[in-house]
Amino acid sequence: MKNYIKYFGILCLSFMMTSCLVDDSAPSDNNDEGPNLVGFTSSTVNASVVADGSTSQVMLPVTFSGPTAASFPSEFTATIAVDPSSTAIEGVHYTLSSTSVTMSPDSNFIATFPITIITDGIDPPLDPAPVLKLNIVDISNSSIVPNGRTSSISVRIEYLCYSDITGKYEALEGEYWRIGVLNATTSSWPAETEIIYICNNTYRVVEYFGIFEGNEFYFEVSESGTITYPATTPDGDPQTGNGQPFITCQSNPGDMSNVPCGAGATNYVEQNGDEVILHMSYGYLTPGSGPREFYQVLKKL
Repeated sequence: MKNYIKYFGILCLSFMMTSCLVDDSAPSDNNDEGPNLVGFTSSTVNASVVADGSTSQVMLPVTFSGPTAASFPSEFTATIAVDPSSTAIEGVHYTLSSTSVTMSPDSNFIATFPITIITDGIDPPLDPAPVLKLNIVDISNSSIVPNGRTSSISVRIEYLCYSDITGKYEALEGEYWRIGVLNATTSSWPAETEIIYICNNTYRVVEYFGIFEGNEFYFEVSESGTITYPATTPDGDPQTGNGQPFITCQSNPGDMSNVPCGAGATNYVEQNGDEVILHMSYGYLTPGSGPREFYQVLKKL
């Protein structure tokens, strides 16, 4: 192989070629020809837990892939170690009940690595959030190697405050207006919308902006129960909706003419004992096209 690369380089030079590159792609780029691989499903993940004094378990999926993975005959063990660069402290922020995962054909080589997150003694929010980095460092079968792209994972531990508003919600009412036309109603809303409390009167809506998944946005609740929408995220970035500028009844009243706006009409929390209902109007503005307006009434499940 070394001679091949040597003579290939000489041949490139002799023909005065502009470039002559030897493929150095990661093993995962050549799964049809390369070894079987083990890795996490992602290189980064957020672990969001409410700091109420309890412990929470986070499960990290571990995957097995490669040219013979589907017919691999025997189980094997992958050893996982904490990277020294981690800022999360064992015994303070987390504990590990194991340092390995066993992958077996009996379970279709599906495995998860557990992390127990400690919240006792934590006063959220922590800035910066502690990060636990884990590496796959050894595999009991020498024909299998760690996936070069996902053999390490960074777990960002986000400690959240508790609030009665935290939880999952169903839509009692929903309207989506696209450039002045009613485009969707309640049945198009997700079955569940999750809301978590970041602390400091700030909440995050997870995964959905109205009916559009793959989003998140933030709102604030005053002591009187009024809902407002900050111009920036907790990280200081401009708040957006579906990748476009965020609009509200306060910031863009002229673009929010099809949904309820004004005092008492929307953007407030209705709470009666354990029952929590959120009335919300918000939207986004597509430059050169027009506004997208949302009105939703969410009831906590």
